[in-house]
Amino acid sequence: MNPSRIDFFEKIAPYYDLLLDVLTLGHYALFLKRAITLLAPQKGEKILDLCSGTGRAVSWMAEAIGAEGEVIGVDLSKRMIEVAKDRYARFGNSSFLQMDVTRRWGFQNEFDGILISFALHELPEHSRTGVFEKAFLALKERGRMVIADFNPNVSGMARFLSRLFFKGFERKNLNFFEFDQYETLKQAGFKTIQSFSIFGGLFQITLAHKNQHDFGDECKR
Repeated sequence: MNPSRIDFFEKIAPYYDLLLDVLTLGHYALFLKRAITLLAPQKGEKILDLCSGTGRAVSWMAEAIGAEGEVIGVDLSKRMIEVAKDRYARFGNSSFLQMDVTRRWGFQNEFDGILISFALHELPEHSRTGVFEKAFLALKERGRMVIADFNPNVSGMARFLSRLFFKGFERKNLNFFEFDQYETLKQAGFKTIQSFSIFGGLFQITLAHKNQHDFGDECKR
């Protein structure tokens, strides 16, 4: 992520959730909850939240996994981590680490689930494949990952609106619409993948399992 974007997130950290809720009329929180529902964290599981921001998703997942589980939130922004710790220190089964997800993680065969929400499009184009590869290694054999973000394969009017937004606020990340998420997940090793378009195709939630899963090797693209 370029320095100007990092500085932007440092400055807005205390107001990040409120800003997104206002701008999306509350739909951001609903979208995030839907992604967590698809991840389906269970009692006693260990979950990793990549680019966890202010920790809101971590707090919801911490409630789902119970005292015997664990959620780790990681983010590049020091201020985001500070806000998360201040708000959710009461959850004894969660922790927050400042970490650049494009660099070495140090996790292997450790997590039941991984969540990455509204962050993949922010990552440098050359780093997205590496993040998927590191996530694959960090998951247990029956682990799964959920990606909630803009739809990189959007078409029609939704594509026009998405690109218009990116040109105004995410110009350096326009390459996201050329990103083949499905093939990149396959190359990283994930065996079963399903994607679901949300809000008229503007957004997408993808569920990727490390190994074969009951619903077969089908992807709704």
